[in-house]
Amino acid sequence: MVVQVSEPFPHAMMPRANHDELARQNATLGIKLFMTYNVYPGDEVVYEREAKPRFVRTKGRAPKDKNEVRELMLQQPFTQTWSSIARTLQEMLWYNVGECIDRQLPELKEKARDLHKRAKGTLRVNEKMEVPRYLSAVDIHCAPGSYGVDLGDDDVFAGALYDRGAYYYAKGLVGPKNDTTGRGLVFVFKQKYPNFKPKRILDLGCAVGGSTLPWKDAYPDAEVYGIDVGAPLMRYAHARAEALGKKIHYSQQNGEKTDFPDDFFDIVATAGVFHETSHSASRNIMKEVFRVLRPGGISINSDIPHQHYNNIHDQWMLDWDCHYNAEPFWAQWTSMTSKELMGQAGFPANKVWECWRDRDHKGNFFLHDQPKSSPKESNQGGIGKGVFWGVVKPA
Repeated sequence: MVVQVSEPFPHAMMPRANHDELARQNATLGIKLFMTYNVYPGDEVVYEREAKPRFVRTKGRAPKDKNEVRELMLQQPFTQTWSSIARTLQEMLWYNVGECIDRQLPELKEKARDLHKRAKGTLRVNEKMEVPRYLSAVDIHCAPGSYGVDLGDDDVFAGALYDRGAYYYAKGLVGPKNDTTGRGLVFVFKQKYPNFKPKRILDLGCAVGGSTLPWKDAYPDAEVYGIDVGAPLMRYAHARAEALGKKIHYSQQNGEKTDFPDDFFDIVATAGVFHETSHSASRNIMKEVFRVLRPGGISINSDIPHQHYNNIHDQWMLDWDCHYNAEPFWAQWTSMTSKELMGQAGFPANKVWECWRDRDHKGNFFLHDQPKSSPKESNQGGIGKGVFWGVVKPA
C-alpha cells in the first residue's frame, strides 16, 4: 500500500525544505509508512506462531503480562530488526528536519519578531522559569533538547522542530496544520455539550498551538489561552498563531502551578500531555486544572489509550516507545485510568466519560464508543489510536 503524504501547511513560520532536504524527509517518511503497513504487523504473527508456542513448551503456560512478552520478543531476530530500524528512523527524522531549520533559523527568528510587534494576541515568557526535570533530563520521543531547549536570542528552534517534525513523525496523520487532535477535541466537546458557551478556554501543554487554534475557530468570541514549558516553543506558537490570523494568549508556564486565578476558565483542554509527564506531575496538573476551572466548567482531554483495553501482545507493541523511543512515562500513563486521574484531583470519578479516536492519512478522525481490540485494526497500526475523556467540575 502506498500512501501519498503532502508537505505540512506552508504558513509564514513553517520551515520550508529545499529539494534535497525534502527528498531526505520523504525518504524517511516512506520507510516509516512501509514499516507501519508491512513490517510491524508481522510481530504478532511471529509471536503467535513461534515465540508463544516455544514459551508454552518451556514454561507450561502462556506469557502472563506485557513484560514477559517483551522479554520473549526481544529474543526474536524479526523483532530485533524492526526495533533497530524504528529507532534509527526516529533519529533520522529529527536530524533531517533539524538541518532544514538550522538553515533558516535567523530568518524564522526575524519573522517571529516582526509578527510579535504587530500581534493581536499576547505572549509572556518567564526567563526565570526552569523546565521540569522530567522533560529536561530526556529528549522526549528522541527530539533533540525535548520541549525546553533554548538557544538564546529570541530562539524558536524547538517550536519549528516540533511543527514540521511532528507532522512527519505522525506520518501526516495530524493534518496539514497539525490540528487533528485539537479538531477532534472540539468535535467531541460539541457532541457532549452542544449548548455550552465558553468565555475563556485554556489549552494546557499546547506545544506550538496545533491543539489550540481549533478552539478559537469553534468559539471565536472566547478568550483562548495556551501554556507550555519552553520559551522557544511559546515564541514560535505565538508567531504561528499570528501568521494564521488567530488571536491567542500564550505564556510560558508549568502546568503544575500556573498564575491564573481560581475559577478562571470555562474549559481546560489537554492533548497528549500525560503520557509525557511524570506520575506525580500528572496528578499535580489535574489538581491545577480543577483549581482554575469555574464550577460548572469542563475538563476535556485526549491521549494515547490505556493498556488494559488491549491483549498482552498489543500492550507490548504500544509499550515499545517507553523503552526505546525516550518516552519514559508512557507505560505509567497507559497503566492508569482516566477515572483514577480525575478522581484524585477532586472531579467526580463516576461522572467521567470516555470515547476513542482513530485517524486516517487525510487528517480525518473517527470516534468509537468502544476501543478497538487490536492495533492492527487501526488505520495506521495503532499509532493514531487514542482516548478522549472529560468531566464537569461540580458547582
